[in-house]
Amino acid sequence: MARDRACVIHGAHDLRVEDIDRQPVGTDEVEVAVAVGGICGSDLSYFLKGAVGDFRVREPMVLGHEVVGIVAKTGDGVDPRMVGRRVAINPSRPCGRCVLCRASRDNICGHGTFLGSAAPFPHVQGGFRERLVIHASQVVPIPQRLSFEMAVFAEPLAVAIHALHRAGDPRDRAVIVIGAGPIGALLTLVARHRGCASATVADLRDEPLEAARLVGATRTVNTSAGDDGLEPGDMVFEASGTPGGLATALRSVSRGGTVVQVGLLPGIPVPVPGSLIATTELTLHGSFRFTGAEFQEAVTLLAEGLDVAPLLTARIALNSALEAFTLASDRTASLKVQLIVGGR
Repeated sequence: MARDRACVIHGAHDLRVEDIDRQPVGTDEVEVAVAVGGICGSDLSYFLKGAVGDFRVREPMVLGHEVVGIVAKTGDGVDPRMVGRRVAINPSRPCGRCVLCRASRDNICGHGTFLGSAAPFPHVQGGFRERLVIHASQVVPIPQRLSFEMAVFAEPLAVAIHALHRAGDPRDRAVIVIGAGPIGALLTLVARHRGCASATVADLRDEPLEAARLVGATRTVNTSAGDDGLEPGDMVFEASGTPGGLATALRSVSRGGTVVQVGLLPGIPVPVPGSLIATTELTLHGSFRFTGAEFQEAVTLLAEGLDVAPLLTARIALNSALEAFTLASDRTASLKVQLIVGGR
C-alpha cells in the first residue's frame, strides 16, 4: 500500500511527521493531492493541550482542516473530468437528512463529521497529509487566478461570514471585535467589506492589533491594563474564546444591540450579567463553524480579490511542522502560519 507523509498528533506537545497508509478511494469520493494547509486555533489546542475543550486525543490523529490542493483521482461515481481541478476542501460533511440540514443549518448538524476532530472515536483524520480522500461533495473548485496561499483562507473566512450572518447586516453599524486572532481579523475584514460604519478591535497584545489595522480596523484598543475604554457598538463579536472576552463584549454592546459568541469558551460554567442582558434587551447569539453555502461564499469572495494577504505570517514545509506549530503558537510573532504540503 502507498504511504504518505502526514502531520500527526499523539498527545500534548507530541507532534510527529510520519508515514501513514494512503486511504482507498470510494465510489463517491475523490483523492486530493494536498498543496497547502493553514494551522488553525483548534490545531494549536491539540498541539499545546492534547485536546480541544472536552475532546481529548485518544489515538494518533492527522491534524488539519484548512486545506487546498488538486484532485488526483476520482471514484467510480464521480465525474473523471474532476481530475486536475484545483479545489478548496470543505472540512465539514453534515448528514444532509436531519431537520437542521433540511433547514439550511447544516453547520450544527449533530450527525456529521469534520476533518481533524477528536470529538468522535475513532477520530476523524485531518488533511495535513500528502493525499486526502474525501466525499466529492466537499470539494469546491477554485479559479486559476486564486493562489493556493489565499484559497486556504476559505475555511476561517467562512467562519467569519457565518458570524456576520448571525448578527445581521453590518452596513452603517458600529462593529466591535474582541480578540484580534485570525478569526477576529477576518471578521474585521468582512465587516469593513460589507460597509460597517466603524470597526473597533480589542486585544491584550499590540502585535495582533497591528494586523487588525492592516485589514481595516478603524480603531484598536489594548485591553491588557483592564480599562478597555470601548465606546458601545451595535454589533459585538467575541472572538477570543475567553470568559473575560465575553464579559467585555456584553459590557460594550449598545442598548438593543447584538453580541455574537464566536470563540469557543472553556467547557465550564461562565458567569454572565443576566440583569444587563434583560435590562438592555441585547441579543446574544452563538456562532459555530459555517454552512456549505457560506464556504462557497468565502471561496467566491477570495476569488473576487478580498485581500487576506496581510494575515499570512509564514509558509513552512510539512517536514518542519514542529517549527511551524511553535511559531503559530506565539501570538507576538505570528497570525496565520501555513504548511507547504505538496506541489502545484
